[in-house]
Amino acid sequence: MSWRLLGRETEVELLTRILDDTAAGAGGWHTLTGPPGIGKSRLLRDVVRLAARRDLTVAAREAFHLDQAAPLVTLAGALRDCTPATAAFGWLAHREPERFDPFGTLQRLRASLEQAARERPLLIVIDDAQWMDELSALAVRELIPALESSPVRWLLAHRPPSAQDREKPGHQLIRRLTRDGAAPIRLGVLDETTIARLSADVVGAEVDNTVVALAASCGGNPLRTGQLLRALVATGQLVVTDGVGSVVGGDLPSSFVDSVREVVDTLSEPAAWMLQAASVFGRPFGVEEAARLAGRPVAELYPLVREAMTDFLVEDGAGGLAFAHDAVRQAVYSLLPRTMREQLHREAAAITQDVGRPALEVADHQLRSGRSGAADAVRLVRSMAGMVARVAPGAAADVMVRALAAIGPDDPERPALVADTVGLLASAARLEEARKLGGEALGAGLAPETEARLLLGLAEACKHGGRNEMCVRYADEALGYAGLPAGLQARLHAVRAHALCYLGDLPAADESGARADTLGRAGGEYGAAVFGLSGRSLVAFTTGRLHESLDFARTATALVDEFGGEAAHRHPRIWLSAALIALDRFEEAEQVIRTGRRESDRTGATWTEPLWHHFRTALLFATGRLEEAAVEAESGLLVAEQHAAHALAMPLLGMLVRLAVVRGDIPAAQRHLDRIRRLDADGVTAVPEDVLWPEAVLLDATGSAQAAFTLLRGIYAGLPGRPALLVSDPAAAAALVRIARDTGHPDEAAAVVAAARRLAGRNPGSRSAAGAAAHADGVHRGDLGQVLRAVAGFRDAGRPLALAAALEDAALLGHSEARPAPPAPAPASLPELSPAERRVALEVAAGKTNIEVAETLYISRHTVDAHLRNIFAKLGLRRRAELAARVARESGPIT
Repeated sequence: MSWRLLGRETEVELLTRILDDTAAGAGGWHTLTGPPGIGKSRLLRDVVRLAARRDLTVAAREAFHLDQAAPLVTLAGALRDCTPATAAFGWLAHREPERFDPFGTLQRLRASLEQAARERPLLIVIDDAQWMDELSALAVRELIPALESSPVRWLLAHRPPSAQDREKPGHQLIRRLTRDGAAPIRLGVLDETTIARLSADVVGAEVDNTVVALAASCGGNPLRTGQLLRALVATGQLVVTDGVGSVVGGDLPSSFVDSVREVVDTLSEPAAWMLQAASVFGRPFGVEEAARLAGRPVAELYPLVREAMTDFLVEDGAGGLAFAHDAVRQAVYSLLPRTMREQLHREAAAITQDVGRPALEVADHQLRSGRSGAADAVRLVRSMAGMVARVAPGAAADVMVRALAAIGPDDPERPALVADTVGLLASAARLEEARKLGGEALGAGLAPETEARLLLGLAEACKHGGRNEMCVRYADEALGYAGLPAGLQARLHAVRAHALCYLGDLPAADESGARADTLGRAGGEYGAAVFGLSGRSLVAFTTGRLHESLDFARTATALVDEFGGEAAHRHPRIWLSAALIALDRFEEAEQVIRTGRRESDRTGATWTEPLWHHFRTALLFATGRLEEAAVEAESGLLVAEQHAAHALAMPLLGMLVRLAVVRGDIPAAQRHLDRIRRLDADGVTAVPEDVLWPEAVLLDATGSAQAAFTLLRGIYAGLPGRPALLVSDPAAAAALVRIARDTGHPDEAAAVVAAARRLAGRNPGSRSAAGAAAHADGVHRGDLGQVLRAVAGFRDAGRPLALAAALEDAALLGHSEARPAPPAPAPASLPELSPAERRVALEVAAGKTNIEVAETLYISRHTVDAHLRNIFAKLGLRRRAELAARVARESGPIT
């Protein structure tokens, strides 16, 4: 079924330039889009051939419908079979770690890709990418920006989505890539001249107008054209006379399926049956599998396979068999009567289970085998719910939703099945579907404990998505049931504590955190105890009890160190770092963040990554390293968006607003603020210090002090009981006083001074708290002495931004000596770069991968990626080799 590539000269020229760019050391990604049969696969085969000529390593694979049932099969399969083979992916050939440690596998994949790209440029081609599995889609989404500075080129071909499959992981990935990057390469229909040339290739002779006119009825689609003409040849309705092909007779095929049926009918009966039976697999298959399904000995199948390979089957890269195009497989599949399809799927389920195929693939066949199979699928998926939810929650949820439709509304197992499905939907961040289905289940008479667990899943999903009010509502409803196990109550109180804190009900949050701690320890649910203690640490931080905040976080960390297990997945060092930063213990905070990040990487806790980025941004901001802070915040925002962690995106965007204002980039600050507003409009909530204060800073910087004051009225009123803004930003105290004073609100200005004094009194020994109190008082009363005391406090605390603000106020009050030191001279080499970027550039120039740079400099991999993007942009470079040459010219050889 192969012919010359015709009519794609423009696309081949573009892709050839891309391959040349890759061979020269550049990376990047592209999507190739067009309807089924338009020639994407044929074009990709030519691209792979051209890449091999350029000495690129090529990892190519076609995705199949049932890839979605096997975690990481799409990407890992491509890399396992790359040409030429490389030791970098050797570990993938011997086992399937993605089933047991998926996120650890993703980290190792990145390291392997960096290693392979260091050996030679790498081209990764995924055909029919819309069907890639969930974990592969996540991996590609993370790896494309991570490897942007390496010679790794991605080429993903896909068909436009239908209404039924647009939310599949592959389609979601393509939409994200299309939104964030270059326009897709679109394959259009072939023109009439090209169709005539194609017709001649298929027929093997020149063709007349009767053939061209009939071929034109296929709308310029090469697959449909070829299949139609082959059907006409097979049935004798297209004859070649004197070297010219013509269409004769009537009763021509009226559709693509009809043309496929015509060719199937030319096969022997055993070959046709084998072909139709194999169409139920929906993926490449082995001869042994096909023989078992067709009910024949393996030896008898080989001649049948040879017969079918003329028009239908090809060998796949792993030595099995596959249909030449999935559209052809679907057409063959449609020829089977329903009862026969169901029986074949029943047998295919047994075969796939026997050979150890993924549980979701087995369940898919069971669901297609009729009502009794649906019950088997439910039992299978529920028995493996823990593993499945970890690696492919979306695919598992799809199976369960289909099972719910199959078993009917009166099935006695339906309520429990709904509860499990809600949990899977929540794990896949499909919150609207989870809430809708959960609402149905909550009225279906579940047992109290089952319903409470369902509500816990909904509460945790809402917390992850920033829907804190709904989180509290679900948790309260669950806690209303009597007799729940202590561990379950502890988990409900823990998530409730964090949500209440973000909603501002601090006493209730602290009470819930305390109950989570007590009940969790009593019920052996140490993860809930740790999460409850973390909530109490957050409440203490928010109310300005910094030493208590530190103590709660240290106690939670000690529980993790003692008991491990689920407790370790709560990562209390996040809140420990926050308390340490507030107490000016920056070196210890830096070490805690490094340790915590390593633990998160080891446990695969991707949800923590935006938080680590946020608190390291806060640390860098506090210590005046603004450019590094901006890179850290941008990196965290990228991760938050990748994981749909909208609640965690809000504080990072707030930090970016403040950083942009400090750096004088008002348009960038406005863009970040617009993103905050869009999330807020979608119902994502955040604490006022994270979103209102940055907006007020921007308003004040643009001469809108009155608007800033109006926006901050709630913060002014709440400062006595909630001084969190003064804790996280000591310079904010004087700024709040200035805004209130300049807009004619002396009472509010005095209230800020009182709150700052109270905070300093609660936290003896905190130099920044004492400095904030002195600074606020000095600005309020015009007292130079107080402002100079603030200068001394901020200098001792090591907070240069707060120090600069105090020095500026001292100068305004007539203190002529209070001038900042002159800036340090620019470095001799790479003066365009910040110090942090220069350190990264030197390590990359020494030949290190991004992962190795991150380990050397004790920063996250995402931060290295972001630094490199900035370095390339500032220096006008696109390749690591160009950076190494630039460094060598300006700094000398790197050893």
